[in-house]
Amino acid sequence: ASAGRSGIWRTDCLRAGRVSGAMGEYGQYDVPGVDTQVNFKVGQPAPSMLPLDMIREAANAKFAENDPLFLQYGHIYGFPKFRASLAKFLTERYEHDVDPERLLASNGNTGALSLICSLFTKAGDIVFAEEPTYFLAKSIFKDYNLDCRQIPMDEHGLDVDALEKALEEGPVPTMMYVVTTAHNPTGRTLPEDRREKLAMLSAKYKFLLVADEVYQMLTFPHIKPPPPMFTYDKEGTILALGSFSKILAPALRVGWIQGAPELLKKIADCGQLDSSGGLNPVAFGIVQKAIDMGLQDKHLDQVRETLWTRYSTLAKALDEHLPEGTTYEVPQGGYFVLVKLPEGQVAADLLAEATENHKVGFLPGTSFGEKMKNYLRLSFSFYDAEDLGMGAERLAAAIKSYQAKLA
Repeated sequence: ASAGRSGIWRTDCLRAGRVSGAMGEYGQYDVPGVDTQVNFKVGQPAPSMLPLDMIREAANAKFAENDPLFLQYGHIYGFPKFRASLAKFLTERYEHDVDPERLLASNGNTGALSLICSLFTKAGDIVFAEEPTYFLAKSIFKDYNLDCRQIPMDEHGLDVDALEKALEEGPVPTMMYVVTTAHNPTGRTLPEDRREKLAMLSAKYKFLLVADEVYQMLTFPHIKPPPPMFTYDKEGTILALGSFSKILAPALRVGWIQGAPELLKKIADCGQLDSSGGLNPVAFGIVQKAIDMGLQDKHLDQVRETLWTRYSTLAKALDEHLPEGTTYEVPQGGYFVLVKLPEGQVAADLLAEATENHKVGFLPGTSFGEKMKNYLRLSFSFYDAEDLGMGAERLAAAIKSYQAKLA
């Protein structure tokens, strides 16, 4: 990566795929070098996409201030200047007015979803989600002993007619979780008419709709997504989750919950926040400065361009190498490509062949839904062009070898 453009994109000695243990001292887990494996399971930004210089600049600016109360237990909703800056940023990006009084600062979408589950559901409650859905959301529902039932999707996203039928037949869920834009793992974006109907169904049947909008601002540069879900919320039944993990840096653990004041108050009044205060006040301050100094906007534009370039590189390699009968879905943005094997073939079985004999890994579709046995998810966020091409070639060879053994 170039070190130009104000140093935001830095040359990284831990270039993805070339150095074993690319997560180094701080990462969640080590990623082997491509000589060992191209691991398409890794849904994280590349080291070169982590804006260390930008975060340093924003942090220095924030810590140049002289109010020691910045280090106090924080405002439960997130301190007002942060929410004002966030609302201005979202208003410009969403092209719809965002009220800072309808925002509660979170520690990212995972923490927000877990907190919502703890406050708005109880063990045994029914939760709806798409099929497929984000696999770690399913893990959170399991943590709270929730009964997760999945509603089918089609090529345009959640099948809202199938949802309506399920609601008519009952039982009605306590909550529904959806990823509306650049869906993980399909890359699909729910169109406006379905968003409107989804919001209407939430109001009619009185279930809480949790919209995970982590990719709302990460569609590819030439794709304008439909308006975010809060714009369809007429009855105060929607909580929308946003995060800086993908648009700035995941280690900041900063995000937001957007919704009606009555819903946010239930969160703000909980024992956890009453005891702790704001969830991550120092990081909120750093992000506030990144927004106010224009760094966040610049970085987000670059991230979108980079993801588009990486997807395009991977798609070209898949077009060149995938065997006949194996297809992939064209995403609207985000981090992932969903690959479909011919009917009757099992991605989990392919994974064993791929990792043991072809130095390539991926996430099998059954992680996302029981009906996804012949699907697999590839992430294009972590590797550069050369390594993405190499991974696609290895994957294709693994598929051909797996299919030959079935013959």
